[in-house]
Amino acid sequence: MSNASSGRYRVVHVGTGLTGKEALRGVIEDPALELIGVKVTSPDKVGVDAGTLCGQSEVGVRAIDDVDAVIAMAPDCVSYCATAVRREDEAVADIAAYLEAGINVVTISTIPMVYPPAAPKKWRDTLEAAAAKGNSTFYATGSEPGFISLNIPTALLAGAGTVDSYRMDEYAVDLDKSYPIWDVLHESMGFGKPDGHVPARIASGKVNHDWETVVRYLADILGLKLDDVTLDWETLLAPADLPTAIGVIPAGTICAHRWQLAGVIDARPVVAVQYFATVSSTPWPDRWPKPAREGQGGMVFRVEGSPSMSLELHFDQSAADRVNPGISVTAMAAVNAIPSVVDASPGVIGKPLAGPSIVSRLSRTTRR
Repeated sequence: MSNASSGRYRVVHVGTGLTGKEALRGVIEDPALELIGVKVTSPDKVGVDAGTLCGQSEVGVRAIDDVDAVIAMAPDCVSYCATAVRREDEAVADIAAYLEAGINVVTISTIPMVYPPAAPKKWRDTLEAAAAKGNSTFYATGSEPGFISLNIPTALLAGAGTVDSYRMDEYAVDLDKSYPIWDVLHESMGFGKPDGHVPARIASGKVNHDWETVVRYLADILGLKLDDVTLDWETLLAPADLPTAIGVIPAGTICAHRWQLAGVIDARPVVAVQYFATVSSTPWPDRWPKPAREGQGGMVFRVEGSPSMSLELHFDQSAADRVNPGISVTAMAAVNAIPSVVDASPGVIGKPLAGPSIVSRLSRTTRR
């Protein structure tokens, strides 16, 4: 439970990268939360006001780089949004240190832990032991994998009868515009790489690592015993030079890819996640199911059975805020969970929370 005399949940925020600074802003703007500290790793951010770090007015909280100082603050919760790219085990160790000290943790960084029963055992064991030692609570969330691929289908399946199969199609179109980070698009997704190149997220096993938890979760709530989880994928080559926001994708190099991770029974996919990624001007193959809105990204949830159902989800860009809405919802999934996690029983929360009982943030316009 919260130990704040003000009745607000006292939070230390960790991580001020692309998504972390959106979560920091969410904490600052939420009247149910009290930001008491910010931990950073970049020397040039130490001493900078938390408001400045996320593009807001100063709030009187200066960034520090000392874990012991965070622990000494004894916050109700740490919102851990530091990157875990190429440092996942280190991120788990960071979180375990807070849990052992009796501090609850909400995070977007340890993706497979969105469904702990299917996450790496060594992570689960470490975090469960730390939470038990500190009598604290741990919760991992995010958008996708996260509330999009866990909470939304759970709600949809509440009205299901006989289910023959379930699949979520995610459309990440024109990524050069919405996520113009060359290292991610070129190195991880393979855009601009030659024919025959295996995108890093495939070659490294990241797709299985991050999304198999989603497949296992849906199979579990459907009561299915899977024979296997299989991955199939393909890339598309640019038919001509394609001008994009990250430069020209030369003809004959990768301009899109598709993968599907499927839980199978008797060689038939019964639960699947399918992902399409493109850059600007990529021609859409007839064999690929089209997005619900031509030329726009989003998700389509498909349940085949009796009744069959489909559900579309789109993120619309705010007229007042140019932040990618996908980044914002990832951050806010963590921020919104803080009160429920602080008030939960100690331990590792093993399934997605239903969501906040109330969202207490109002826009400045609404407040007037």
